[in-house]
Amino acid sequence: MPSGELTDAYREARERHENARREFVPLLERMAVETIAEVLPGASLIEAVGELNEDWVPTLRVQRVLRDSGEILFDVEAGHVDRDVEDAVDVVNVEYLDVLIDLTGDDYMGSATIS
Repeated sequence: MPSGELTDAYREARERHENARREFVPLLERMAVETIAEVLPGASLIEAVGELNEDWVPTLRVQRVLRDSGEILFDVEAGHVDRDVEDAVDVVNVEYLDVLIDLTGDDYMGSATIS
């Protein structure tokens, strides 16, 4: 059985981790939206899907990008003629959304909306 001191240290570390996670998740969401809004002005909403890839690694991928009005600015099925948009979506997928799903577990599995 762990000592009381070790148990207390564990609880404190877990609390710090949870506090950091609560702070980090909204930042990742904002970074994702703002990165895409740089190449798609007016973008305010990302529809994404979280799933396990062929290696059983959880991934979160952009499916569509929309304005507040509901206008679709990007759809993964259609792609985009501007290579900068495609590159921004790739960066968001790997740099922000994969980190987001790593931090949150099942919270973003299936359909997810990020605004």
